[in-house]
Amino acid sequence: MAKGIREREFQNLMIQWSLPMGWNFTAGRSLPRETTQTVIVSHLRDAIVRLNPEVIDGFDVDAVVEEIVATVNAVEGGLVRANEQVLKLLRGQKEFRHADGVWHALKLVDFEYPIANTLVVSDEVTITIPGKTPRRFDLVYWVNGLPLVVVEVKSPTAKSGWADAAREINEVYATEYPWFFTPNLFAIASDGLKLRFGAAGAPLNLWQPFRSTADDEALSGQADVQRSVELLLTPATVLDMLANFTLFSTSGGGADKKYLPRYPQMEAAHLIHERVLANGQKGLIWHHQGSGKTLLMVFAASLLLADTRTDSPTIILLSDRTDLVRQTSGVFTSAMGDAYFHQPATSKKLRSLLADDVRGVISTTVHKFADAGKNLSTRRNIIVLVDEAHRTQSSKEESLAGQMRAALPHAKFFGMTGTPIRNLATDTFALFGEETDPGRVLHRYSVSRSLHDEATVPVMLDPHPVTFEMNDQALQAEFDQFADEFDLDDPDRETLSRKFGRLTSVFANPERIHTVCQDIVDHYLAGAYRNGLKAQVVAYNRELAVAYTDKINELLAGFEASQVLAEVGKHDRITAEVNIHVKDSKDEDAAMRPYRLSEVEEEEQKRRFLAPDDPLCFLVVTAKLMTGFDAPNEGVLYLDKPLKAHNLFQTITRPNRTWVSPTGFVKTSGVVVDYISLAEEVQRAVVDPTAEGTAGKGGGFVTDVTDLVAEFRTTFARIEDLFANVDGLDLTVHGYESVRAINVFLDADPVAAEAFSKDYRLLARLYPLINTDKRIAKYRDGFGLFGSAYTTLFKKSSDEERKERLSELGPMVLEIINAHVHSFSVVAAQEEPLVLDAQGITILKELLALVRPKSDKDDHEDKRPPSAAEILDQIKAALERGVEPGSAKYTALAERIRQLRDRIIQNAQDALEFLADALRVARAIVNAEKHPDEAVVLDDDHVGVLSRIIHDHAPSGLTVTERNLAEEIDQVVKRTLAQSWDNAEARNRGVRRATAAVFRRYMLKPVGEPYGSTVAYIEAHYLVD
Repeated sequence: MAKGIREREFQNLMIQWSLPMGWNFTAGRSLPRETTQTVIVSHLRDAIVRLNPEVIDGFDVDAVVEEIVATVNAVEGGLVRANEQVLKLLRGQKEFRHADGVWHALKLVDFEYPIANTLVVSDEVTITIPGKTPRRFDLVYWVNGLPLVVVEVKSPTAKSGWADAAREINEVYATEYPWFFTPNLFAIASDGLKLRFGAAGAPLNLWQPFRSTADDEALSGQADVQRSVELLLTPATVLDMLANFTLFSTSGGGADKKYLPRYPQMEAAHLIHERVLANGQKGLIWHHQGSGKTLLMVFAASLLLADTRTDSPTIILLSDRTDLVRQTSGVFTSAMGDAYFHQPATSKKLRSLLADDVRGVISTTVHKFADAGKNLSTRRNIIVLVDEAHRTQSSKEESLAGQMRAALPHAKFFGMTGTPIRNLATDTFALFGEETDPGRVLHRYSVSRSLHDEATVPVMLDPHPVTFEMNDQALQAEFDQFADEFDLDDPDRETLSRKFGRLTSVFANPERIHTVCQDIVDHYLAGAYRNGLKAQVVAYNRELAVAYTDKINELLAGFEASQVLAEVGKHDRITAEVNIHVKDSKDEDAAMRPYRLSEVEEEEQKRRFLAPDDPLCFLVVTAKLMTGFDAPNEGVLYLDKPLKAHNLFQTITRPNRTWVSPTGFVKTSGVVVDYISLAEEVQRAVVDPTAEGTAGKGGGFVTDVTDLVAEFRTTFARIEDLFANVDGLDLTVHGYESVRAINVFLDADPVAAEAFSKDYRLLARLYPLINTDKRIAKYRDGFGLFGSAYTTLFKKSSDEERKERLSELGPMVLEIINAHVHSFSVVAAQEEPLVLDAQGITILKELLALVRPKSDKDDHEDKRPPSAAEILDQIKAALERGVEPGSAKYTALAERIRQLRDRIIQNAQDALEFLADALRVARAIVNAEKHPDEAVVLDDDHVGVLSRIIHDHAPSGLTVTERNLAEEIDQVVKRTLAQSWDNAEARNRGVRRATAAVFRRYMLKPVGEPYGSTVAYIEAHYLVD
């Protein structure tokens, strides 16, 4: 990539920070490799000889190296699978044949002594092959000749940030040169002020910082980045992550995945491992909800199983619910395989496994230890990892946890929880915490660190109290009649009345159900739905969960909801489904039996809820899925059930997972809509039980909607003050002239433009969270005006950059900007009449004369100027009339029309440029109609048109992106045309052969489609004499 001075400076800083850790610098241009090679062969060969002195004499080292290089270059099964195979090879899990015919594993990396490896950091590393655009990596960290880490940097002063660097790795480097990333452990993206690491190709919300829980949380900026580099890129950490903390899920049943650890998971897993080796008996891991405790258990188990010093342990992954067992088991088996893995279906089977001294991993629930008896297994290398350790865990002998401890008297117990409890009944700290640990906690990952790391998002509490009047006298009379019929004495009457009478009647009242469900639907359709988020509803009991589901579906089928769906244009209909616990037994309520889900049905329901495009948008629950269900796309939780303490805490953290939608919208917070005024209870639930006195408001992650409204108002006023002295601007008039005046002001003052951009992005993040609040209504027009002004900041950007910036605002905000009359176009709206000068009017007349049917001409005389959309509709209609659909000419011209639809037009100059390009296309269409046998010659984006042809006729099994295939075809054709040819016929044959060769390289047949249309386009646009 081309770089400015600041990027170079930061790149050099990273090299300087790396040298004291044991890395040696070699400039990319001085590496002993060809630019076509991924592996530094000489370094790899030397390492193999050096690390295998006892067996290497019987090997053909060059043949071994050749086999390794071939594995590195093989990407046919996709990058994740190829990466898994190469990393297994690096871990020494592949055997090679010795000269005596015996197979031996060879060490390629020295994990015991990291600095004994050949460690090189290089800058400006070029990769290229014939026919592809050469690419240059900013930094590459090599271990024994293999590129384990790739770094992309952006300038600390540039507008682009770490996310742009990560996108470049994902969408350019790893896409165009995947074989360079088959040995890749992780990639790093940084803008000098923030650093994130992740798997190449992983969504951006999975790229994480790498810090230490021992460091000051206030560390930020370049100091934070330097500390991250020193922690993450020390050779010991890199090789530890390679050996122990990189897991894959490639066994089918979904997309291939690569799991990299968050730094608190690495820290905690090592502490568990060290305590077991030291013969410690227990430890408490306290990590904030949503920060990955299940994967932490898998990492810890893999460390323990791999260490021979643990003497083949039995590791029990313990949960208190079968759905959590399935979740933990699924992650473990997909990442580690099912060898030595057991999931007993019954208590008897569990007892049998333990009595028979089975080693490996057992995943089960605490309930299966009921009546297990004492001393079922007295081994000392049984390690129990307890998920959600605050529940069903008690020191009482008669409890399930007590029976488990009696059955395994010498086992070691490690509890994982986000909500430890300390009260008269339960003390998680005493049960799992060692007295010698600070606060009886082995490892702590706090709420504030989780938010600082962006591992989770904050939660906003939005109170929607339901005012509801009841006829207490009628209710009391009804209750008295019931009590008389059953002959209840006074104490029983009082207990029953207090416990069930009024509360159940209130929640079950049909009017209240309608009121709450109507508010749920209105709130969801006005906010979360427009940004692609989904919702969970927590009802008081099972019966009400069913009633709420029916009512929500009834309201969603109504005309008002259908209008919103039509406006958004994503679904014709959306639905709600219930998920409640229903027993498979004779004594189950007959009314509940239809709602029982099998395991397969429940997993399918969850899958549909997690799929962004699936119409299942609401899950209605009362007890299930309130903990343990990881749904990143859940944006709002509607709470209509009294909850307390840890149950409330876990429930309100359901929407706190990070998420990036397929359209690029970034979820910055979750919302809990509270119908029963739980604000005070929430504040108690988030208090740190180890802290003296009370914690700060919201425990650092729960915010009241009033605070967000106040922040919105303050930011809005700041923008108004910024524009107060703009010449000719009246902020009460929200029209085109206002946008134009702001645009001129911002163009002349880059500092003001930067301040405005920052504040508007903050408004855009806040607005979807509070847009239903009546206090915000008066700001809507002004918000739309500022949005229109914001779009003018990108008028000089490329279409790709503009779309990327605007997509960050989210669909709801774009909708508001598009709806305002002064906004000409955001993401292809183009509905306003064009603002034209005399030159523009002249061009428009010629253009319309070309494309309008003769019978329509008089009807449109002397009317207002048409909009861009109307003009393009006329051009498209002319194309449909005059050029054969599906032909290469049709595809090329249709692609040009599509590009014109993506234009932003803010002023008369923009309109003039739009019309000039539109006229060029219109002339080409008319010429194609008059001369169907002649080539259409335009200054087309050939790659764009070829991409569209390939996309429209995409063959099955395509292993390369349409854009990359089109780029390669374009380069091959141009290179072929540059050669000397005896005549045009020979040249044309050469071009066709070269194109066919590209198709064959990607296992595509050079016959039929898309080959036929590709060749037709090339003959029409490249082979013009």
